[in-house]
Amino acid sequence: MRGRRRALKEEIDYWEGWLATRGGRYADGFAYLFDPNSEVGDSALRAVLAGLNKGEQGTASILDVGAGPASTVGQRFCGRPVVVTAVDPLADDYRPLLLEYGLEPPVWTERLEGERLVERFGRERFDVAYARNALDHAVDPVAIVENMLEVVRRGGYVVLRHVRNEAVRQEYTQLHQWNFDERAGELVVWRPDEEISISERLVPETVSCHVEANDTWVIVVIAKLRHIPADILAAMREPWSEAFDFSAQIALKP
Repeated sequence: MRGRRRALKEEIDYWEGWLATRGGRYADGFAYLFDPNSEVGDSALRAVLAGLNKGEQGTASILDVGAGPASTVGQRFCGRPVVVTAVDPLADDYRPLLLEYGLEPPVWTERLEGERLVERFGRERFDVAYARNALDHAVDPVAIVENMLEVVRRGGYVVLRHVRNEAVRQEYTQLHQWNFDERAGELVVWRPDEEISISERLVPETVSCHVEANDTWVIVVIAKLRHIPADILAAMREPWSEAFDFSAQIALKP
């Protein structure tokens, strides 16, 4: 427990430095996070939103899990607003930092652990639940994915984008205690002496799951009570802008 408390403090310190320097060499990514008119950037998420068929008047609702001090989702899709709800266990620590540096995100992050999504929001609340490079920090990433599926409506999606085997890359420092990987088409989370196939835990009669991976990313789309269209599968293979790879900025501490 003491080790995790220290890791949480290091995470807060990292984000304070990032906010104080306006993103440092990731200035474009910083500007994107605080732009109230930013377009959704993740190619897989964009394809999922297009597949919802909301029409001209419809507004998609997105839950960003482990959002950090400012959501990376974006605020508009094809020129139309999206409704973003952002949650993070450290939100109450990020808020005073944002105020100190005179920053106001388009959506303020709410303090909430991913394992408690259903408790907070109930079932079938959102069109999409999204997590980017966050669940590898969690105490129980499997429980969070299960909660994300519960809070998504029928016909909705869970979208996950994580650096592949990030805990190994970071040598299990700070909050990096779980690895996300693709093995034989399955989504696997693992660490030394423990390995869990999330794909095996999903009920095929109620969800459809597809996993794509390259040298950097593991991208997952889980559709609830529907099949995943071909255009979404294609979008999962598109490259991801380095501007949003904030994990590359983290300075490892001994």
